[in-house]
Amino acid sequence: MKATTMMKKAPVDWEKTVDRMNTQARGDLRRELEGISARAAMLAGYLDQRHGYGCGDQGHKKAVKRMNRHGKMVWMKVFGYNAHHDINI
Repeated sequence: MKATTMMKKAPVDWEKTVDRMNTQARGDLRRELEGISARAAMLAGYLDQRHGYGCGDQGHKKAVKRMNRHGKMVWMKVFGYNAHHDINI
């Protein structure tokens, strides 16, 4: 099942849906959702620096630093991984 399909389901339906999935499908879905979550947080951090609210557009370089900070926070604090590799763009 695709993550976008699962996210459209109401939380009350998650148990039934997950019970019908095999272990491989559950793991694949979890990894896909983690990736989406991390990318969403990274994009939000990037846009926060580029949006310019209060101090103007801070530029791409500072935005990438913020993006990586958000990515690290999600991977390490939210998901409990012990490493995060910055993206240099």
